[in-house]
Amino acid sequence: MPDTSPKRVAVVGPGALGCLLATTLCRIRGDIWVLDHDSQRAALLQYSGLTLERAGRIEHFPIQATADAQEIGPVALVLLCVKSPALGQTLPSLLPLLTKNTLLFAWQNGIGHLPVLAGAELPCAVALAVTSLGAHLVGPGRVRFGGAGATSLGFLDEASLEAQLALQEAAELFRVAGLEVRVEADILAQVWNKLLVNVGINALTALHNCENGALLENGEALALMRAAVLEAASVAQAKGIAIAPEPVARTIAVCQATAGNISSMLQDVRGNRRTEIEAINGAVLEEARRLGIPAPVNAELFAAVKALEKKYLPG
Repeated sequence: MPDTSPKRVAVVGPGALGCLLATTLCRIRGDIWVLDHDSQRAALLQYSGLTLERAGRIEHFPIQATADAQEIGPVALVLLCVKSPALGQTLPSLLPLLTKNTLLFAWQNGIGHLPVLAGAELPCAVALAVTSLGAHLVGPGRVRFGGAGATSLGFLDEASLEAQLALQEAAELFRVAGLEVRVEADILAQVWNKLLVNVGINALTALHNCENGALLENGEALALMRAAVLEAASVAQAKGIAIAPEPVARTIAVCQATAGNISSMLQDVRGNRRTEIEAINGAVLEEARRLGIPAPVNAELFAAVKALEKKYLPG
């Protein structure tokens, strides 16, 4: 049987998810590149490689890394793993990677990235990836596996036959690498399903400086979680999005399954980085205002995280 999987892969952004995906693919391929905006860190990764901590084992993977997309050149598959706030400035730098035959997967949380991608007019097909994989960046190029989870792939709009075949090939590549992958006809519903979970968990873990599971032991936090998720679900339903039933129960189940995980938003706060609050609770708030739906709890969480950011972000 011929090997039809993508031959060259570029992972953009060596954060927790980017490093986890890169190490996962390095198990089965040697043609994985990491593109980083930070030239010093890229040089460190090129020299030292990537390290994965999983189930008490430590594995090391050599990697090709650079801050110059021209050095990589055109690739078949781009895994875009930068956070939503960095998306606008990152997309123009990717052009040397892209041709009409390239497939780009956007792995951002929330929904704030959707209009940015739609307005970018990239020369390639763009698909969305929605994952519940857990990962924690311990240091540059060093990632700790935080838990298995399903990954959904799909196109927001109609895609060419070539792009659909490329997506199927990419899905098979991920499966061979050991990921649980589904190709979804309605990827927007999956985006919102994950958004509802993020709405209920991320801001609260950042504000309480706690692991996911600790939220379930805090009555006040649990009440806010329920209210925030129900507000966001009302927005999704008003938009006609076919979200899964029982969003609060699903959010609590994720909290239980990832009890020891540190959410990406808490990782950002602890690292004094800008969070994805605009793309998560902030985006829900924006949609709610547009639709005339009250969302006071999401407004409260949004304001609280922005106040937290203000303590450490310049300006």
